[in-house]
Amino acid sequence: MNILKIIGNLIGLGKSAIDNRAKQKQLEAEQRHEITKAQTKAQVDRILSNTDSDNQIDLITAQNKKYTLKDEVVTYLFLVPVFVATLVPFISAFNSGDWSSLNNAVKESYLALDELPQWYKWILALIVIDVLGFRSFMRKVIDNYINKTKLK
Repeated sequence: MNILKIIGNLIGLGKSAIDNRAKQKQLEAEQRHEITKAQTKAQVDRILSNTDSDNQIDLITAQNKKYTLKDEVVTYLFLVPVFVATLVPFISAFNSGDWSSLNNAVKESYLALDELPQWYKWILALIVIDVLGFRSFMRKVIDNYINKTKLK
């Protein structure tokens, strides 16, 4: 009988160890799940907060633009090359009377814009983002770019 008790106790200890191990794994899985859930909530809260603040900045900027001309001056100054690239082919075609090559002239005119310095292109893009109120959109583009560079 003693041997049966010892075997029974050993089996009970083994079963208890297996149960404890299963409980431990379940707790670890639940903790990982809670951590992931908390990280996801924090990220969503950050995105919502940034979007709200971007929208507020866009609104304030739009309201304040009516009191100053400097925004318009800067905007038009940087848009001059785009206006020129758009208008010159039409003016040339009108003066020469040759409208058949207008498509090629417009294409060449816009290809010439690509030769402008990189800093100009960045400033022009930022001006367009400001004028059209795309701060939230730009934040997402920048976040995606940063995440892609982190993966490399």
